[in-house]
Amino acid sequence: MKSSFVCSSCSYISLKWLGKCPSCGEWNTFEEKQVVEKNTVKSNSFSNSLGSTLGETQSYSPTSLEDIYSSLAASFDPLNPTGQGLLQFSNPFLTDFWNKGVLNDSLTLLAGEPGLGKSTFALQIIRDLIKGTKSLDALYISAEESLYQLAARAQRLDIPAQIQVLNANNLEKIIEVVAQKIHDKQAKNETKNLVLIIDSIQTIFSNSATGSPGSVSQVTYIVNQFLNLTKTAGIAVILIGHVTKTGDIAGPKTLEHMVDTVLLIDQPQNSSKYRTLSFTKHRFGSTDKLLFLEMAENGLTIVKNPSLLLLENIEVGIGIAYSLALDRELPLLVEIQALVHNSGNPFGSREASGTNKTKLNILVAILEKYLQLDLKSFDIYIQILGMPRGLSDDSLDLAIILAILSSLRNQTVDELFEPQFSDSKVSPKSTAKVDKTKLRTVFCGRLTLSGKVRNATNFKTRQSAAKKLGFEYNTAITELKDIQDLKKYLIKY
Repeated sequence: MKSSFVCSSCSYISLKWLGKCPSCGEWNTFEEKQVVEKNTVKSNSFSNSLGSTLGETQSYSPTSLEDIYSSLAASFDPLNPTGQGLLQFSNPFLTDFWNKGVLNDSLTLLAGEPGLGKSTFALQIIRDLIKGTKSLDALYISAEESLYQLAARAQRLDIPAQIQVLNANNLEKIIEVVAQKIHDKQAKNETKNLVLIIDSIQTIFSNSATGSPGSVSQVTYIVNQFLNLTKTAGIAVILIGHVTKTGDIAGPKTLEHMVDTVLLIDQPQNSSKYRTLSFTKHRFGSTDKLLFLEMAENGLTIVKNPSLLLLENIEVGIGIAYSLALDRELPLLVEIQALVHNSGNPFGSREASGTNKTKLNILVAILEKYLQLDLKSFDIYIQILGMPRGLSDDSLDLAIILAILSSLRNQTVDELFEPQFSDSKVSPKSTAKVDKTKLRTVFCGRLTLSGKVRNATNFKTRQSAAKKLGFEYNTAITELKDIQDLKKYLIKY
């Protein structure tokens, strides 16, 4: 038995303890591990079990790209341009989100914090795949809950009874079961596809790896074996993983590099029943798409129009301004609330919720310099509602400063402007009164440190989304190019 030191962050191995890892640069991450000499007989028999089942038909001689191009051209399918087997969903939203479906030789990591519904969503993935793909076998490996608990949830979610379940946490036993299923299909000349769910990767252990379940050495070895399984046997494997309190996926960083796809379930701020689903890595599609899910008694349901989802009320009030944030490709209506109060102290406090404090200080400094406002003795508080956790969007700058001005002047945002600028339907020469309580405007724009106002990123997408939601886009200050130009728009500046 030998002793070595392994970095818990990147799996770097050293013969002695080091304060700083030379590979990833992290401090105090080395842990002493006892390295046991592996049983080569057991390891070889395990690695050969799947190979003997598949007949070892894989060739290890090089192939020219010309031959591959010719093969792809002969079997090209516009619905499946990769030429690989595709497991299709019955739900069109999942089909679009996943880029037409799940490849049958792909390895996916489904990660999220405890209690967000990873196991529930994994069962629903199988349900949709079975409905959308003919001749699909599904095997759910549960290493955390009993089969009765799993069956109770599956019955509540209306999961097809043809799904097979297994309570196991030993990798060798799992591979043995999968190999037997493949062998049985070959014996019957069946061409059924197979999808395998592992719940969860941190609780599986292998006799051929050192350390306890969930350790760096165990997770790295097990994922490597499942990667070999997907590519050799041509089955789709979905691994369920955990996210730590810091928001990182539990286990070594190499875990994310080894899999084909990383799918993250998260919970938006100030919302207990909604979830967001996004790809942080996707070799077969885009990572720019986002799905909103609602937790209900029958599982996680896809929200078809989430633009107004995270806002409970839409109102006109002092210190309130609305904007449109873009989360990947999805426009979301957000509400900016500002409270500006003269505390009487020489220096006021600054606090921000939904954005960082540095951004707030920068915007306040821009107001002070270019609009000649003395705000140093004012307490300024900002709260952004309707933003998913971790999202930042510089195109909200304009709405934030308008919310601050609204609270400072004790007027609604629409009351700040001259009537001819506050309603696009009113002529500048008209003397008709404007009902400002009915105005619904979103303000989007980025501010530079020199006080210039730039268009929001993807502003056409935001304009289109505002129109669909019944809002005007930047009404009153459409031509605003400089923050100092606000002087000509504001009443009694």
